This record gives sequence, C-alpha cells and structure tokens, in this order.
Amino acid sequence: MITLNAMGEIRVSIIGFGNVTNTLIKGLEYYMTDKKSNNLGIWHDKVGGYSINDIKIVSIFDVDADKVGKLVTCNDSSIKINAGMLIDQPPPYWNNNIVSVSKDELLSMLKDSRPDIVVNLISSSMDRSSYAYAECSLACNSSFINTTPTTLVSNTDISKRFKDNGLILVGDDLMSQFGGTVFHRIILRMMHKRGLVVKDSYQLDVGGSSDTRNTLQEHIRAKKRSIKTSSINTELPYEFNLAAGTTEYTEFLDGDRVSYYWIYSEGFMRSPIKIDITMRSNDASNACNVLLDVIRAVKYAMDVKDVSLADIISAYGFKSPPSQVSVIDAQDEFERIFVK
Repeated sequence: MITLNAMGEIRVSIIGFGNVTNTLIKGLEYYMTDKKSNNLGIWHDKVGGYSINDIKIVSIFDVDADKVGKLVTCNDSSIKINAGMLIDQPPPYWNNNIVSVSKDELLSMLKDSRPDIVVNLISSSMDRSSYAYAECSLACNSSFINTTPTTLVSNTDISKRFKDNGLILVGDDLMSQFGGTVFHRIILRMMHKRGLVVKDSYQLDVGGSSDTRNTLQEHIRAKKRSIKTSSINTELPYEFNLAAGTTEYTEFLDGDRVSYYWIYSEGFMRSPIKIDITMRSNDASNACNVLLDVIRAVKYAMDVKDVSLADIISAYGFKSPPSQVSVIDAQDEFERIFVK
C-alpha cells in the first residue's frame, strides 16, 4: 500500500523565462488567490500527496538581456530573473541582446537558491546548454526535468550519474495535456480498439510560439518529426503510413498552435472511414497541467528515494521517454502510483 504524504514545499528553479514559465507562474498565483475557482482546470488536485500550492519557484534564469534583472511576482514574493548560460550558437532570428554567464557562475547562483528540482524550459536545439544545465543540477543535488527534445534521459552517461546520486531525471520533450501528439495518439488507439485498420495518417502543425519558430531549422524539424512519429506509432501494433511534424511558423497565431489531422482507415469489407479535422490550442496553457504533475511526482519519487519511478513519470509526461508506452496505459500507471 503506497502512502502519499507530502513532505513540505517543493523548491523549483526554472531555466528559461518564456511563454510556458510565464503562464505557469500566473497559474500558480491564480489558483492560490482565487478561492472561488475550486481548482477548476487543474487536472490532478494532489500528486504524490502534494497540491500545486506546495510548489515554490525559488529562481529563474534566462539569457535575454531584456528579461535579466526584471522582477517576477510569485508565491507572494518577487524573484529576480538571473542571467543564464548559452553554450550553443543562437538561432539566426535572435537579436544580439544576449547575456550569458559561465557554468561556474550559474552553478553558484543555482546553489544559492537551493532547488529540489530544476526545470529546463529553454528553446529547442540548445543541446549543449541543456546538457550543461543538467550537470549543474546534478552538482546542486537537484533532480532535473527536461522539457526539451535534447536527448538526456536516454543518454546513459548523464542518466546513470543522476541515478547513482539518488536523483530523478525525467524527459525528454514535454507532451501537452491535450495537444497535437496526444490527441492523434488517442484517436488512433480508439480506431484500433473499435476494429478499424489504419492505413494512412498525417498531422501537420502551424504555430506562433518562439519554439515553433526555432523548430523550423531543418535539423530541429527532423528531430522533432522523428520524436512525434515514434510517439504516435506506439498506439498501433502494426506499421502504417505516417507523417507528423511542424510545417510552418505564423507570427499572428502568437502562442497558439493549429493542428491538422487526416486519417484513412478501413472496416468491414474494406469500407473506408476517413477523418479530417482541425484543432487549435495554446501551447503554454496546454503544457502547464502536465508540468505541474511531473514536478510533484518527481518530488514524491525523491521523498521515497525510488529512482525507478522516473521511467513511469517520463512515459506519462513526455514524447520521448526511455521506453514508449501507450498514452492511456502510461496515464493509468502514473495515476495508480502518484494520484490514487
């Protein structure tokens, strides 16, 4: 019998002050101050015995000089955005207004904030920077959540170092609560469960966030396409024709994403059943519930000193976990251990 008893607050450091971080902080403030909300919109009130009010943001880092030094209100206190570190070559559309500190300076500031968990929310393609942040988290004796496509959890070196130190490393590439990939996976699973044979399917995304713009660099686009395809393929026990990925950045969509789906399947006497639908969602809002669940689950795994729980968290919250599991099965297992 698993007992879910929270052990104090969850101290969180966030790397990258973008749309997701901004929305997450606004959400924590909203649910803490608006008692009439009754947590409407929160997916799981308690995870590992923790409520979202147990989460305390203790430090934020970014490399945008226009953000560094500014104060952010969270948890009834003001947090100054510290300079982060940038090891990779920035995307060509970034301005040159970048401030970056050394790894030692970053580590010193991170240690001063004493986080239980470090959340990596920097832009896609910053592989070397993400790895360096994971090493700093390790040096701080903090667990690490990698929301980016950078391969960390499946990297045997860094993964082993976290496990050997009794720390939790989860990732890679955060999966939204009800975004393009999970929606596609659920539709395919239901069609299979109802006896249809899926022949062809595509999912094309158009978005307006800065990360979507980043994804249009060809090597990142290819990596994201591979991750999405692998994740979606998990739902069917046979191969089928599939194309999935971001196709365009459109600035006027702002932080929204429009996903287009087309699925061709066959039923009785090869009778065709076709699906042609569109979904529009907000990337940042769609990320927050999953991220809040993952943060609390990681802290619970730390409390009970069980690093094996990292794989269950990764399968639940990320597109590219160490082992791919059907989205419904992953959610059921997560809720069995951390929620019920």
